[in-house]
Amino acid sequence: MTTSAGEIQQLAKRIRLSVAQNKVVETKLATSQRIIARVTDGIYREPWAAFRELVANAYDADATSVVIETGALEFEQITVRDNGNGMSPEALAYILSSIGGSSKRTTAGAKLNTAQEIELDHSPGGRLLIGKIGIGLFAVAQLTQHFQIVTKADGEKVRTSATIRLRTHDEEDLSNTAGDDYVAGSVTIKSEKVPNGEINSHGTSIILYDLRPEIKRTLQDVRRWTASQVEDFDGEAIIQEPVYHIGLLAGAAGKKHPGVKPNLPWLASDSPNDKFTKLIDAAADVSGRGTKQANLEHFDAYLQLIWKLSLSLPLEYVRGHPFDIDGGQGMIFYDVPGGRGQARQMKVRKSKSLREHLDLKSGTEDPCGGFSVELDGIAIKRPIVLPTELRKDSRIPAPVMMVSKEKAPFKDEELARAGGPLEFEAYLYWNSKIVPKDTAGVVVRVREASGTLFDPGFLKYQVSEQTRLRQITAEIFIREGLDSAINIDRESFNYSHPHFLYIQRWLHKALRLFVNRLKALADEDLRKEKVERREAGRKAITNTALSVWKNRLGETADLPVPGHKSDEVAPEVGGVTIKWEHASPRGDPTRASALAIVLEAYGVLSNLSEHDRARLINDIIEIFDPQE
Repeated sequence: MTTSAGEIQQLAKRIRLSVAQNKVVETKLATSQRIIARVTDGIYREPWAAFRELVANAYDADATSVVIETGALEFEQITVRDNGNGMSPEALAYILSSIGGSSKRTTAGAKLNTAQEIELDHSPGGRLLIGKIGIGLFAVAQLTQHFQIVTKADGEKVRTSATIRLRTHDEEDLSNTAGDDYVAGSVTIKSEKVPNGEINSHGTSIILYDLRPEIKRTLQDVRRWTASQVEDFDGEAIIQEPVYHIGLLAGAAGKKHPGVKPNLPWLASDSPNDKFTKLIDAAADVSGRGTKQANLEHFDAYLQLIWKLSLSLPLEYVRGHPFDIDGGQGMIFYDVPGGRGQARQMKVRKSKSLREHLDLKSGTEDPCGGFSVELDGIAIKRPIVLPTELRKDSRIPAPVMMVSKEKAPFKDEELARAGGPLEFEAYLYWNSKIVPKDTAGVVVRVREASGTLFDPGFLKYQVSEQTRLRQITAEIFIREGLDSAINIDRESFNYSHPHFLYIQRWLHKALRLFVNRLKALADEDLRKEKVERREAGRKAITNTALSVWKNRLGETADLPVPGHKSDEVAPEVGGVTIKWEHASPRGDPTRASALAIVLEAYGVLSNLSEHDRARLINDIIEIFDPQE
């Protein structure tokens, strides 16, 4: 809502009069035209974020399928098509007339079929709505100023098409614009009747025309290809060419550049699912060669866009949800205790999943029957894989997961300041190697979606655990709350918001407990190894002594110390008694017993008194291992 010049003057008059009248002035906040202009000019940092918003809109519209066609490598026209609820002429009119005034999560949404009547924060099909402020559609402004919406709702006899041309404004433009004279752009709307057989069809297509030149260059990765031709003083390229890429048009990176043929991780004949699986394999293969934290620099901008979309959208996991791992898969499980206790190991039955064991809700069946996204013939899924076996040898015997279900204990007086209750589910997963490296860190999902990628710093964790942190991947699924802490571009949070601060503190506590458990597991393995080495050493010493005994007295000779325990000194060897009372053997008793066996094999101890036998053995030990 904007405020006219007359309304502004009237408010100013009321303020002045309030001085003499000693009255309080009450009014409503209004939206600045400059804010609306900035929204329609684009607010997202990278092209993939604009795609993310368009797909999120389809999800909120109960779509089960979204198909994106980018027209790569030229990117002349991009289409995003879904089979969601579509829009009636009334709903479309509302959107075009109310930038920043979403009908979602409002009573208006129930009338326009964008929200449920009772649970306003749910879609008509029962999904938790991602969008809330009504700017998602104008994510396209990041990509182009010319686009078309073609939409139809179930039961409507007409299909409506709106062609939109946005304006770009400079500050002088906005300074000279008064009140309602501001125009964000022009819209041409056309409706047509559909055949009777299509009355029950529904969905929306958004077609982007005339992409901004810089957006095309970004998607084509022209800057990188151009920089790869520039050499430093050693004759090396200042930036390496991407390993996997869609290719480059001739002349795009300079008039003389001949272009580059594509080098994709998949074959054209591969299925959509296989293409994405091979994309994950390619990410793991190359990013695993170095020791530094990866950023998928071996992918060009187009492949990175696919990867980032896959991490941000409410999609199925490529190999199953982490909460569906069961107790029979050999992993070690811990929970996060309340208070200051240590993490406790959870015993999950073989027939039970983590979801069943803790009654976790994240990733349960979608109320609309599932959600799939296909981009240029690639079936996108969440590229997070948590193996139940170690990727490389480690002192920790198996992968480890810490899983928790949390409800923030805000007091009643704190709830208003916090913006309501906060509930979330989370896991931290450790393996000896995280693949791809770009999934090391934490990602926070609000309503199953995320505007951020994995944060390798774990929300500014201050403790130096560089090795361990590179071996941990974590996801936090917000069931309720945090929504109001998301900044308008969805790519960051309000770091002073009570919900964010609680999650940050919880995560840091969980990390500390998790790392402590990992260290304890490694220490236990080291302790066991030392015990095994010690036992192996004792056995070797005893076997050597017995070998001497047999060589001297023959294979049929009786054992010198039958039934003797290796951790106790032998009181008798070959029938010869040794009195240790006044000369207890120093160090490992195995050495003293073995030395007694060797000496008696030569008949040395038989000629000595019981006490001298012990003294002799101790004196020999003293020679080779003197006391300080």
